Amino acid sequence: MIYSYSRLKRYADCPASFQYKYLYEMPELPTEPLVLGKTVHTAIQLYLTGTELQNAVEKAILQEAELPVDRDEVLRLVEHPMVRKIQGGQVEQQFLISLDREGVIQLQGYIDWYEQLPSGAVKLIDWKSNRQKYVPTDNHQLGLYSWYLSQVTGATEVDAELVFLRYPYADSRQAYTYTGVEMEESRKWALALATEIEDKVAELNLLDGGEDEHLFPAIPGKHCQTCSHASLCIKSVQIQPVKIDDEVDAQRVAAEVIRLESAASEMKEHLKAWAKEHGAIAVGDSSFDFVPSISWNIDAEKLYDLCSELHDRGLDVFQYLTLTAANLKKMGVTDAQLQLYGKQKTTKTFRLVKAKEAC
Repeated sequence: MIYSYSRLKRYADCPASFQYKYLYEMPELPTEPLVLGKTVHTAIQLYLTGTELQNAVEKAILQEAELPVDRDEVLRLVEHPMVRKIQGGQVEQQFLISLDREGVIQLQGYIDWYEQLPSGAVKLIDWKSNRQKYVPTDNHQLGLYSWYLSQVTGATEVDAELVFLRYPYADSRQAYTYTGVEMEESRKWALALATEIEDKVAELNLLDGGEDEHLFPAIPGKHCQTCSHASLCIKSVQIQPVKIDDEVDAQRVAAEVIRLESAASEMKEHLKAWAKEHGAIAVGDSSFDFVPSISWNIDAEKLYDLCSELHDRGLDVFQYLTLTAANLKKMGVTDAQLQLYGKQKTTKTFRLVKAKEAC
């Protein structure tokens, strides 16, 4: 089997998910973030290899967009200053290299951009359309890419950088210089996981259809949110009153909630597909159906005219209009300014939050 960082990461997160996708080759539903990411990467590749910007975006959408994507959003991400400043170098470099001396276990990958300078220094960039930033050392992806580049260029260090395209230039860059020791640590991580998978696949073949859940167990967690096979795992869940005595119990139950919610979301997508073709699905005295949600898009000038008309009729428009925290932030309004006009109201909801969001 040929491995990639994403394959190894999936196995590390949940062996069952790896088994469903790569051993059983079960299809996965495309997700909006994945489709957008592929589209943006293809558009950048086309642009950096000579295609005019607008044409690059159009071609990438036609080639990659299995789901509808916002063309303006793709364009905004592709014309990021870090993309525009790139000159020369290697774009979308595919590689295949052995992780072990015997050449049995192969690692493949795609490097978005890299360049070796006349001094011998190597620079590596990986484009990210994620909303949440992280640093290169949070995982082994750039460590593995840097290790590959060190093997083919002879560089003892690699300057690697994640560029988060949703952020302004100054805030978009997360850089790290990998040393030979750190690159070797990433190689060893990949080789250990790949070797473990190879051993389990060999054992699986010997079972010849026997019980195999112990080889590739399901591990619930945050990754279930993006897994298309979560519904296959819930057969192992025992529906019984939840008892939480300590933090370990709480973490176990929280991970299970993520898996159950993901499975429910997946099943709902299948229901939606069926309902689109056949109509409402009755469940007792209720039904699953498409319910219209109506809103109006009014440009700023016409919205001003509408508010003026309502005001002239004696209506207090400001009783009904609210400014969201997101829009206030876009306008640069600070908390200090708002305190001059009103009192802050804070409500709390219980939900899954990202680590940085919770800070």
